[in-house]
Amino acid sequence: MRRRVLLVVAAALCLCGAAVAAMLATDVGSWHSALREGDARAAADPAAVTVPGADELLPFHAARSMLGLDDDLAFRRALVLFRDGYTGIPSHDQSTAGTESRAEAEASLERIVREQSGARASAAANLLGVLELVDAAGGPNQNGGSVDRAIVELQNAVRLDATNADAKANLELALGLAPPDSPFRSTRHGSSGRRRGGASETTPGRGY
Repeated sequence: MRRRVLLVVAAALCLCGAAVAAMLATDVGSWHSALREGDARAAADPAAVTVPGADELLPFHAARSMLGLDDDLAFRRALVLFRDGYTGIPSHDQSTAGTESRAEAEASLERIVREQSGARASAAANLLGVLELVDAAGGPNQNGGSVDRAIVELQNAVRLDATNADAKANLELALGLAPPDSPFRSTRHGSSGRRRGGASETTPGRGY
């Protein structure tokens, strides 16, 4: 009798395990589909970057955790915030709502630089540099401090990923905008001062 009960319990556990495995597989498939669709939209229109989501059957985001998607989703969220906070207008001319979006974008990008590495961290540092360059592009109100901060961020982007052509192009642009008293003052083909890195002599990217 006891053996029969144990067999029944074991069979029930196997059925439960099979059900959980089936739901997990379904959740994994849902995430793959959501990411593919999001990537396709972003490839067609970079301004259409979104943070994908999937309807998960299992609790506690088991499939998302198993796939290690948290870093990827955090980066996508930072891109969305950057898009919302980047208007091409210096931040001191933006509305309160725009300034708040800009602050959220900065905080999210800084978190990516701190917590991730390689290409993603480099891309986030590049976008931080772009935000500083927007502030520096205020015509008669140009802020030299913002140019220096942009250079620091862009140098960091190149250091994190030496293949980041956009960061190299943006760094060349920022170095050209550095005021005469900047420690990063440079010429087109050389530089002096406290540079921790810099654009390479390889084919430059387009920037941004």
